[in-house]
Parts: sequence; structure tokens; C-alpha cells
Amino acid sequence: MIAARLACAAAVAVLLASNGAAPARAASAADSSAGVVVGVTGHVVVERPGAEARAAAIGLRLESIDVVVVDRGATAEIYLKGGGVVHLRDATRFELPKVADAPVQAASKAKLSSGSIAQLESGLWVLNDPQGSLLVSPMRGDGGWESTDSAVPLSPRYETLTTPSAEFVWNGGPAKARVVVAKRREIVWTSAAAAPGTILAAGAALPLAAGEVYTWWLEPEAGGPPLTAGIPFRMAGADVLERTTVLEKELRSMSGADGNAASVDYLRIAFYAGAASWTRVLLLATQMAPSDARSRALEAATAGLRLDSRTAAALAARLGAERKP
Repeated sequence: MIAARLACAAAVAVLLASNGAAPARAASAADSSAGVVVGVTGHVVVERPGAEARAAAIGLRLESIDVVVVDRGATAEIYLKGGGVVHLRDATRFELPKVADAPVQAASKAKLSSGSIAQLESGLWVLNDPQGSLLVSPMRGDGGWESTDSAVPLSPRYETLTTPSAEFVWNGGPAKARVVVAKRREIVWTSAAAAPGTILAAGAALPLAAGEVYTWWLEPEAGGPPLTAGIPFRMAGADVLERTTVLEKELRSMSGADGNAASVDYLRIAFYAGAASWTRVLLLATQMAPSDARSRALEAATAGLRLDSRTAAALAARLGAERKP
């Protein structure tokens, strides 16, 4: 049985070598900024081809390739190059105009005359000139693609759990928030309020059914509109849960034998990568000695979780610190 699983490990290692890398970020549009986020309430993200979605924040500059996605209960105001102010509401996807004078297919749009100066509700001063719109006052943050103060769910994300309990981790957002879990649009668990960075173990309070898909998001401590979009995860089927238990028992028996440590590491990573249990792969790979296999496993886990490398590394460090004796 062990020999068969080692063969499986080799097969998955080949898969990681060829397909595990995260997609490269698309090049910036040639026409530079096409707009600026000037107001946000609730969960709003900006999607860019070839990159992970980023939480919108006031002062974030947008390019013509971006799509602004407004979640339920959220709002956003986008100041467009050329003077348009677009107000977005519940469940809206807004594609930025490809040119300054393109028609805006969205909610209401106010127009500033050429050469005018306006103070927006967010407190930003905006100059509209014939060549395009420029912010002329300080902004929160540096306005870069990486800047965000919003809550970001980190784990579990787009993956399969191979243990019968879930642990939730997020960063950013308010001092405290609650985790909400739903199955088929029915809320099945709401946590006590906790701070960002907490590893929140649901335990027996959240029974997870084998093979079922769940969604989780964050809400403010005092209630109100969600802070984030729903992030899906799946509970492994009964057969995978059984194989996980058997495999871990076998690996524990192998661990004490001389020369088996590396084989055990590879076998574990291969099994959990094959099960799409990406948080587990991330943590295991982080604990390995530097090697090409470790790098490929980290890339695969980061891509599976749909995180950037920096955020994935921070998640692994947080999980690793919690599990140290």
C-alpha cells in the first residue's frame, strides 16, 4: 500500500512541476489610470485579468482592464477619467470604460465640467481637466494595487477539507468580526467575535457533512452588511476521509525509521495536493527544507488558495506558529 502511494506521490510531483505555478499578473494597460475608487461601504473587490481580486479601498487607482465587483449590501463610487462619478450598488459588476469618453453602462453617473474642481463625499479633492481627471489631495494609502484595509478570508479557500472540523483565518478589517458559514444558502453557524489573525476553530459546533459544499464570510461584530464575499470550501467525501485516517496512521509508523523523513514529507504533500487540501499543502511545504519540490508545492498551494505569495507566506507563518509545541 505504501509503495502504491509513493507512486502516487511521484505522479503528483510531476503535476506540480507542470501546472502548479500561480498565473502571472497581466501587464498594466497602456493608458495608465482610468479611474479612482472614491467611496466604499461593505465588500467591494477589483478584478484584473491575470491577478487575484483585490479589496477596493479609497484612493485605489483603476485601469481600463479592471472590473469592480460590488457584493450584496455594499456600495462603491468610482471617479472616471474625464469627470464621471459612477455610483454602484448591490450585486453589481462594472467594467471600466476602455476610453475616456466611452458610455458608462452602470448606475447613476454625475458629470463634472471640464476644468472644474469638486470635493467628493469621501473627502478627496478632484480636478477635472481636458486631458483627464487627477486627484489633487492626499489619499488614504498609496493608491497602489496592493493597498487595502479590508478584511480578507485566508483559509479555508477554494479547497477540500480532509478533517471533520474547520479552522477559519482572515486578516484586515475591523478589530473584531464574526465568521458566518452557510450550506446551500442556509446559515448553519455564526462564531463569536474574534480579531483578525485568530485561528478560529469551529469544532463540534459546526458539524460538516461529507461531500457537502459550504460558504463562509465575515460580518461586523455588531451585525450589518457582510464585510467580505462568500468563500467556498468543500468537505471531503467519506472515502477520502477514511483514506486520510489510514494514511496518517501509516505515515506515523514510518516517521521513526531512519531515512524515511523526506519520503513521509513528499507522500503527505502528494496526498493532500491530490485531495485539493491547499492549506494543508501550504503548511507542510513551508516546513520542508528548501528544494525544487518545496517551491513547486508552495506555488501549487498559493494558486489553489488564490492568494498572492506574500499573503500565503503570512498565512503559513501564522498557522505554523500556532502549531509549535
